[in-house]
Amino acid sequence: MIQGVELVSLVTHADERGYFREFIRVNDPIFKEGFGQWSHTKTFAGAAKAWHLHRRQTDWWYVAIGTLRVALYDTRTDSSTHARLEEFL
Repeated sequence: MIQGVELVSLVTHADERGYFREFIRVNDPIFKEGFGQWSHTKTFAGAAKAWHLHRRQTDWWYVAIGTLRVALYDTRTDSSTHARLEEFL
């Protein structure tokens, strides 16, 4: 795993009426970095939105429908995982 990357599974509380799922709470440890943006996108099948660089960024992604394929590449020369590629579905 690339240094600093975390994957977090969301907890779902379900009963006969449906379910409830929290994305993030103000007291979650990751929230200490502050809030920058919440966005929503639709990408059509076969399309790609790719290859851009963030020097430092915290992203929270939630895929409501479909599957997301993500590739991360560590460009930080001072990182213990420099030049490592990780792919996730």
